[in-house]
Amino acid sequence: MLLYVYVLILSVSCSTIGAGVASGQKHGTASPTAQAMNGTPTPTTVVKCLDAPDLPANQPNEPIQVQVNQQCSPGISQYQAGLSQIDNTLLYGDAGAMSRANNLMKGTLAYENIPLMAWGGVDPWPDPGMPEPSDWSSLDQRVMHAVNLGLTPVITLAEAPWWMKGQLQGDGSTRVMTAKDEWDPKITYGTRILDNKMDAWVHLVQRTAERYMAPPYNVRIFQVWNELKGYFDPKLDNYDFTISPGRPDGPNASHGYTYMYNRVYAALMQVAQSKQIDQTMIKVGGPYVFMDTWSSTQQSDPSNVIKKFGVFDQRPFDVIQYWLQHKTGAGFITIDGSIENRDTHKLLADPFTGSEIYGEIVKWIRGLNPTFYPGSTTLPIWLAEWFTSPYIDNFNDVYDNAVKSYAMVKFIAAGGSVALSWGGSGDGSSDQGYWSPTNYAGGGVAHPWYDTVKALSTDFGVGKVLYAVSVSDAHQVAALATDQKIIIINKTDKTLALTVNGTATTLTPYQVLVMDSTHQ
Repeated sequence: MLLYVYVLILSVSCSTIGAGVASGQKHGTASPTAQAMNGTPTPTTVVKCLDAPDLPANQPNEPIQVQVNQQCSPGISQYQAGLSQIDNTLLYGDAGAMSRANNLMKGTLAYENIPLMAWGGVDPWPDPGMPEPSDWSSLDQRVMHAVNLGLTPVITLAEAPWWMKGQLQGDGSTRVMTAKDEWDPKITYGTRILDNKMDAWVHLVQRTAERYMAPPYNVRIFQVWNELKGYFDPKLDNYDFTISPGRPDGPNASHGYTYMYNRVYAALMQVAQSKQIDQTMIKVGGPYVFMDTWSSTQQSDPSNVIKKFGVFDQRPFDVIQYWLQHKTGAGFITIDGSIENRDTHKLLADPFTGSEIYGEIVKWIRGLNPTFYPGSTTLPIWLAEWFTSPYIDNFNDVYDNAVKSYAMVKFIAAGGSVALSWGGSGDGSSDQGYWSPTNYAGGGVAHPWYDTVKALSTDFGVGKVLYAVSVSDAHQVAALATDQKIIIINKTDKTLALTVNGTATTLTPYQVLVMDSTHQ
């Protein structure tokens, strides 16, 4: 059975994209950022469809056929790329390496996400005896890094000062954090806001918004929390994701995530109103849940969504559905995941098949009934984090680029919006990011994956019409195209002969090739 990969055609002007005003934009002028954050209409000049007509399977020793169908469109691309600051390697490292990395970010990445604290940032309110947060130095510097590079800054409202947090125990009690626990990841990442400190947390959110919605920062986009850290109830073996306020009569960690999210959302909108900022320009995202998969159904809480790469855990689905139903409002849906299965920390299928997970998540969300799950078919879908690599002993950056490229092809085709890399240089071993580490002389050099992201952002990004393409052997080749460029991915370790819209070419093993499109 043939598989089909969707492609992009640069045939619709940005003026057809949904209206919106981004930070720094005049009213009536929709920036690419605004386009990604607002709904976009399906093109009316072509038929809306998901599959292109079949191509006959190529015979042995014949080139693989790739053919674009410009009368068949699943929608419009909303793709933009970015990264999250997960340390200070873009601020404190080798000067030359940081300069190279910063130059790579300009014009290619749209967003830079900065956590309120942790991941290289200091606690803005470490002393509970102080009536207000007192140390904005770190967050100021990190947000200005994005502003100075011309990127759109995003603030993730996570973590929180130690004295606001506690960890729910299996017996229902709460372990309250101490100052010495604050920077211990084994402790702090398992904690949530204490029920009786919710007002203090919302006050910190308010002060954060007051400072960073204003010039020169002009932040308009916020993510709420990170992977529901601390919101797992070990007794229930499930997330606390409801609108319950918990037990605010004491230091308990029992409220639900959606309750906290709605309090944060209200505070952000109130600040915007007080500053006479159009509230429609404030985009708040949740629930930022990790989309776990299992290697089999013989695991905890398997869903009935079973793919070749694994079985989705039902609990993150429950979180998304409940949040959609009970959120006060939202500007986008934010999620994250990995191509590895949770139980084995390995791949059930090959890396390319595993990389289809992000597109499948988007399809599942878009398949929810919007009557029961408001926003499921309209809110942009962000990957706050996505961990994708061949995960082989002898790392190969060409192979890594091919796998990541394929992941984004599927994500874009399904209707995904923004993909944020977790840092700029990966983990340095089994995964690599946009560039080599910036903490040594000679670092900050682009990896092949960066070149692909630049091509995707420049030639295949937000506002471009998606078209279907038929491939005679999509097990080996994937493609993404516009009327000017085609990006072709070799999913094998072999050299392949292709005919792309009538033009003969070859691909070396795992090559990601960008070439001029041949008009039909």
